[in-house]
Amino acid sequence: MFLRKTKGATAASLALFAALALASSAVVAAQEIVQDEGAAYRAWHDASQAGDNAKALAAAKEYLEKYPTGQYADFIKKWYGAAQMTALDAAIKEKRTADMITVGREILARDPENLNVLYALAFNIRRNELLAAASSFANAPAAVEFSRKAIALVESGKTLTGVATFDKNATLAWLTLYEKSTSLAPNDPQIAARNLLAVVTLRQAKYGELAKAYNALPEADRAAAEPKPEVKAAKDALNAEADALIDVAARFVAFGKSKNLPPATVERVNQMLETIYKGRFPEDATLDGLKKVLADKGAPAQ
Repeated sequence: MFLRKTKGATAASLALFAALALASSAVVAAQEIVQDEGAAYRAWHDASQAGDNAKALAAAKEYLEKYPTGQYADFIKKWYGAAQMTALDAAIKEKRTADMITVGREILARDPENLNVLYALAFNIRRNELLAAASSFANAPAAVEFSRKAIALVESGKTLTGVATFDKNATLAWLTLYEKSTSLAPNDPQIAARNLLAVVTLRQAKYGELAKAYNALPEADRAAAEPKPEVKAAKDALNAEADALIDVAARFVAFGKSKNLPPATVERVNQMLETIYKGRFPEDATLDGLKKVLADKGAPAQ
């Protein structure tokens, strides 16, 4: 009888020991996971605090891949989205097209209907490569891809965010023109020139509409030291469109001169450019600012 009880107690003790061992192993494993997650978080935190955006982005991506539901996941997701947009803006400003496309694709993988990103990618590939003084068409297929996706979104009713007045028809016209000309003849300067000239025409028409609307306001209101809100809004819209028109017209003139396009066409756009520039910057009587703009865009020295 005693022997049986001893054997039963021993079996129960062994079972309890095994259970405790398993529980202990689970606790250790859980502690290791927490420690690993903490290390992954610290890697992101340290890089972020040091201002190393590239390293912080890589650490954040690694953290989210390993711990998608971790205790810091929601916070890092929010930071990651904002940091990607910052990285995209930096790549655009510094004309790092490859980085711009890489970051843009990462953003679009998470947010495929981000029209602002698609538009920015298409626009800046055109500006920095297709229509540069030394044209490069290596990324023309990507430009076509982004513009086609943007066209589909605009046609479905999507609009650019952060834009005071979104002109759907003008945006579609530019994107469609850009997509077709780029896909059909990306290596032909004549096609590129016609593409750019058409954008100049679109911008010029929009500028004319805004100028007409602004000039229709009472002269006394336009000349007031403290303009009314509607006058200020109309003037701001006109100036913004003038800046856009100056930019694209200067690009055409620079491109036309560097590619030996028909002088008459280049000169006609140049005269319009000077007129718009003088209206926008009347204080620059010698057009020194415009000369610098043309030089920056690759126009040959006169």
